[in-house]
Amino acid sequence: MTNIIKRVNSMIAKEKDQVQFIQFHQPALESGDYHLKVEQTLDYNGTDKDLKIYERELTFTVQGERFEPLSPNSIYAVFPPSESLGDHSNVLPHITVKRSTLPWERYPGFEDENLSWLILLLFRDSDFEDEADKPKPKNITLGELLEGEDNIFFPKDTELQLGQKPKDLVTVIDVKKKYVKDILPSHNDLAYLAHVRKASSSDPILEKEFLPFRNEYATIISNRLPEPNGRSIVHLVSIEGRYTEDGFDFLGAGDEDLIRFVSLASWSFDCVDPNQTFTQLLQRLNHQPSTPRLPENNNPQTEEYLANGYITVPHGLRKGSKTISWYRGPLNTGYNTETYQFPVKAADELLRYDSEIAMFDISYAAAWQLGRMLMLENKRLAIELYNWKRQHSQNLKRLEQLVSNLPLISRREDKPINFIPPNLKEWFRGVELLKGIPFNYLVPDERLLPPESIRFFWVDPLWIDCLQDGTFSIGRVTNADVEDDHKIRSNKEFNLNEERKITGIIMRSKVVSGWPGLIVDGYDRAVADLDSIDETEGNILSLLRMETLAEDVLICLFQGEVKTVDIHLEPESMHFGLDAPTVESPEWSKNLRHENGELMDEFLISPIPWHNQDKEVVNLEELTQQMNEYLKLDEFTSAQFGLQMIEGVQKVRFVYQQ
Repeated sequence: MTNIIKRVNSMIAKEKDQVQFIQFHQPALESGDYHLKVEQTLDYNGTDKDLKIYERELTFTVQGERFEPLSPNSIYAVFPPSESLGDHSNVLPHITVKRSTLPWERYPGFEDENLSWLILLLFRDSDFEDEADKPKPKNITLGELLEGEDNIFFPKDTELQLGQKPKDLVTVIDVKKKYVKDILPSHNDLAYLAHVRKASSSDPILEKEFLPFRNEYATIISNRLPEPNGRSIVHLVSIEGRYTEDGFDFLGAGDEDLIRFVSLASWSFDCVDPNQTFTQLLQRLNHQPSTPRLPENNNPQTEEYLANGYITVPHGLRKGSKTISWYRGPLNTGYNTETYQFPVKAADELLRYDSEIAMFDISYAAAWQLGRMLMLENKRLAIELYNWKRQHSQNLKRLEQLVSNLPLISRREDKPINFIPPNLKEWFRGVELLKGIPFNYLVPDERLLPPESIRFFWVDPLWIDCLQDGTFSIGRVTNADVEDDHKIRSNKEFNLNEERKITGIIMRSKVVSGWPGLIVDGYDRAVADLDSIDETEGNILSLLRMETLAEDVLICLFQGEVKTVDIHLEPESMHFGLDAPTVESPEWSKNLRHENGELMDEFLISPIPWHNQDKEVVNLEELTQQMNEYLKLDEFTSAQFGLQMIEGVQKVRFVYQQ
């Protein structure tokens, strides 16, 4: 049977990589206009009469981002991904930019040196009474932005800097005060909304050659949870000069007045029903039986075949009569040690007959015939195979004559035996990994892989050998051709006599289509406890192939016998969020972490403090204070907050037991 285990958060850092959280990264010069004056006085004789003064003045501008939208190349990632549908209801959305100084290149107020001038505003569809009230980005000129409009509030004392022209376009959103006043962060919350992440590695090659190109990124976090089971839109907006110690300055606007924001980036996403989340879908996968086989049968003779993954299929015999025969594809329920002496003259040679139940087993004959058809379908490759076999056979005969008639053969240079061409070798290796094999040969009956199911299997090496021999039969007509093929196929390049153990899983689920960035790890031990993941280190199996065969079907092949499989999301899916309410803990909560990123089960903040609980706007200042009551740090900054809020990728483990 297959045991399904609970989910956990994976490690924040990879085995050889570490992520350091930094409070801020101030630029050498803040964005703005600068006037530089240099003056030098020379006194030749020590008297004022001989003074000479040399002066030089220079005006320049440090042009950082201000009004123009961020280019896609300057954004490293957003989470949740744009236009995605997933389990995001507990996520605090974030945006990561490649320039680590960006959030601190301007100021939200006059003396806020270490606070971000960029924040994320999250709007839910349910926030608005009318569809027309939803903020819609529009382009206006800088001149129109500064001139302002009636009942639209934006600081009119904003001055343009050198290089900024009134005709330049800017993207803005206009939102009624009543919709935005409760979701804006407080002045003290701003200290925790942005931080820098710096990657480092203990691998000297990675550290020297790769990491310098990606070692520091700035991340800005939202202070609000998305719409559960609905749509949310996030805007990265400028708050330059718009905050005082009392909070956001609305410039005296009323609840029905529009507040204008400059939007530098935006994206939207949807949250799925909690019962359709990544973890819930995986936990509900049908995993019994654990291998691709039909349900049990009371007939002992029939059950013997069904237990080995066989199904019954219509079979047309050569003389026209029809019958029902057994068929099994390459996805076996166990390891097959059978072998056969190849080559064969025709597919019928591989038919098997069970006299007790008077039924044929056509599995290997079907594999042989399929291989022949696949090669004939690829005309270019078939011609290349035929020409190579003919040349290879001629070279073998020439060498045989050379050995038997050595004195009669001139000492001219002989052509070497041609090894298998790269295209052919790649094709033969591909079919060993089931590439190019029609799906109905792999899973000939839907009951072997019903919707929302996962199955473990062994790849039958004899089935693959039969298919390869059928492929190799192109041009095999006479007995001499059979003998030539036997000599060629005896070459070690075909690995016919080598013991091959390839196992895998095949999964049919909405998870495959809904989360295309899945990662699957296979281990050669059965380890049920996710906390014992370290026990399997060093026993991870090589992933030979991972591919979606259909929109909702995923196949993974491993080198060796897989007994434990972990399915999780990409490390890039790490995000910031809260722990959703459960039966055991009915309130929103947050587990704290050690400095190395590991969770501390003994430290749990519950319930989460809110600025507005109905709109799920987090009180970041109070939350950080509660965190530090547990951690007792001398200083608790946005760096510590970022580490505590990060959520690892979700993981579900399956353990195969016969």
